[in-house]
Amino acid sequence: KGALRDLLRGTASCSPFLKSLIERENDWLATAFDQTDLVIENELDRIKSVPLDQIAVELRRAKKRIALWSGLCDISGVYDLAQVTKALTDFADLAVETALQAALTKLIRRGKLPGFQDGAVLADTGIFVLAMGKMGAFELNYSSDIDLIVFFDEAKFDPEVFHQARSTFIKATREMAATLSDLTGDGYVFRT
Repeated sequence: KGALRDLLRGTASCSPFLKSLIERENDWLATAFDQTDLVIENELDRIKSVPLDQIAVELRRAKKRIALWSGLCDISGVYDLAQVTKALTDFADLAVETALQAALTKLIRRGKLPGFQDGAVLADTGIFVLAMGKMGAFELNYSSDIDLIVFFDEAKFDPEVFHQARSTFIKATREMAATLSDLTGDGYVFRT
């Protein structure tokens, strides 16, 4: 416990950002130290089960937790650079997928995507996202933004509904970007 206390004190004294996360996520952090090998995996799994109406808040909470855990593991030498960037990039990948799924699900429920019903998954709709830059190279760092290109398979739609599908995908993409990058009282997920 002494080494852990020294790590937390030393980190907090050198990084105001990590100090604020340690204070804010104190209860979560106490349980995280009981399951050190699964912290990132558990947080990613938690996000997969979040209700769609809570995605924006919970992605921000997860970003803080993953940044805090990765930072502590980085500072203490538990993670090497590849493990840090993998944790941050894995989270970014899930955040993009989750935010886009939430946005598209809302539009599908309103009947805005021809041929699709509630419960449709992204892969079935033909929309996909390519990560560019540091995210695409699996090199995200703590303050990286994410650069994305969004495509959809127009062949999935009959010509008479192509424009409606395109419009729906544009709206979903904009909402995804806002979910990730809008600054709220909980911060932001990624500048997108």
